Amino acid sequence: MVDCNDVRIHTFGVLLEAMKRLNSVFDRSLRDELGISQSFFEALLRISRSGGHMSMGDLAGQIALSSGGVTRLVDRMIDKDLVERRSCPTDRRVLWVAITESGTAMLEAALDVHLRDLETEINSRITEAERTTLIDVMERLREPVTSQPTG
Repeated sequence: MVDCNDVRIHTFGVLLEAMKRLNSVFDRSLRDELGISQSFFEALLRISRSGGHMSMGDLAGQIALSSGGVTRLVDRMIDKDLVERRSCPTDRRVLWVAITESGTAMLEAALDVHLRDLETEINSRITEAERTTLIDVMERLREPVTSQPTG
């Protein structure tokens, strides 16, 4: 018989529940205070970190959306003047998404909201040592397994 109370199942469930709650809190704050979703924030953050522009494909990969999903997201962001599409100067087949001045201003405001939420929801509730451990564990978990575990 399958043990539904296996610690591995519990561990994964706790991780999912924590992320769901945190994503909900962060999304609600951004929507209530700035009128943008967490998806908009994540896209603006990734584009800004990439020098202000990136390919649509790279953006899709970084925020875990399909090419159609990222196209719809970018269309909605264009409607709010947060980003624009640009042709890649070296490859006509590639479309870039670039942050606008309005997008940069929105990102700065969103960072203030997000940092406040991070402090309240995470940093104030864990020690520096726990934060270091959490980062280490999550960085390992986001990488693919290179060999099958034994036992």
